[in-house]
Amino acid sequence: MLNKLTLPLLLSLAATLATPASAAETPEQKLQRFAGIATARVIYRGATLIDGSGAAPRSDMAIIVDGERIKAIVPSAQLDAAATRDYQLRDMQGQYVLPGLIDTHVHYATRPDRPYAEAELKRDLYAGITAVRDMAGDARALADLARAALLVEIPAPDIFYAAVAAGPSFFSDPRTHAAGLGVQPGQVPWLQAITEQTDLAHAVTLARGTGATGLKIYANLPGPLVRGLIAEAQRQHFPVWTHQQVYPATPYDSLGATSVSHACMIARYVREPGKAQYGHGGEPSYAGLTAGDPGIARYIAALAQSGTIMDATLSVYQPAGPHCHTELAGQIVQAMHRAGIPLTAGTDSDVDARDPFPALNHELELLVQYAGLTPAEVITAATRNAAAALGKQAEFGTLAPGKLANLLFVRNDPTRDIANLRSVTLTVKRGHPYARADYQPQPIPEHDE
Repeated sequence: MLNKLTLPLLLSLAATLATPASAAETPEQKLQRFAGIATARVIYRGATLIDGSGAAPRSDMAIIVDGERIKAIVPSAQLDAAATRDYQLRDMQGQYVLPGLIDTHVHYATRPDRPYAEAELKRDLYAGITAVRDMAGDARALADLARAALLVEIPAPDIFYAAVAAGPSFFSDPRTHAAGLGVQPGQVPWLQAITEQTDLAHAVTLARGTGATGLKIYANLPGPLVRGLIAEAQRQHFPVWTHQQVYPATPYDSLGATSVSHACMIARYVREPGKAQYGHGGEPSYAGLTAGDPGIARYIAALAQSGTIMDATLSVYQPAGPHCHTELAGQIVQAMHRAGIPLTAGTDSDVDARDPFPALNHELELLVQYAGLTPAEVITAATRNAAAALGKQAEFGTLAPGKLANLLFVRNDPTRDIANLRSVTLTVKRGHPYARADYQPQPIPEHDE
């Protein structure tokens, strides 16, 4: 006998099954239909287009969105009644539209904490971030968060995450035990200890099986193993992300990876070339060191030839103190940029729990202030280059027909002042709108890594 709860469920299921699938239905549309995700056909009309490619802005443009994809981008003057008949019209006159931003270095599940992660992700989304790259954590938790974000169960950017490969000694690090609760870190597919006896092809295959987007080479591996992992990941068409220096491998061993992280690691290598173990303690003095140092310049030239992307992470450095300081890190990033090395905007840090904007806004402003990039160049770093680091440039990162409708609308021109990204009015992720006015900032829950 059907009860009051069962009947509506069956009726809904019957309606879903009875809905005819169009012959032209895409896999995404089929997923949305079966998941019950509402889609819409919307024309965002009148904004100045900054497409993320580095091209000059184009005023008074119309972006035609069908479901979660961009169908067309045309001057608003070319719209006619026939083209707009079945679409909602959104007047964005006077605003600026650019691709959704991408933070290429976050850690939201080193120690899984769902309320903390959801609050961070919500703050990201309502600030215009439509994708994040999580660079090491519990793949079980990250897969669950990624699913919830994809199915619009939580307001969040799309989440792309790493499976970690490192030397056996690294897995004494307490963070690996937090990310591997219930199992033995180093012996599971998302936290793999690599030795000379490891079948590297099998290791990369295991990493791919976690649902990860890329392999993160973390620490305490010799150069031949780092180079071997990079070569195998490339053979399997799997992005590989590393620290700029893995230890005892040198920064040169990481050349050829999809991306490397932390610009100032080259400064430590120059001042401490014999360091054999990962760790932040006991840093050498950087007094008198500049980006023009022959050791730094030699590495930058090699990095430029490799095609590897640089995940700068200026946010991890401080204006003063014993560690590599922001000014030196900024000089190194500036030299890399001048050498033609693609840069991304990863943060690897957080801002005050009460800040209504995430760390990425701070990182973008640092890239202008300390690395001398123009606002337009910073936008490219946080969009097109970031998508390339993820291996997702065919899906998003620039605004073009066929790509995901990941859009950021701001009131003020961000190519004049990168801080104008804080004038966000609307984020669209996979066609779903998130008005900034609907976001009520709350302090991010306390979280202890």
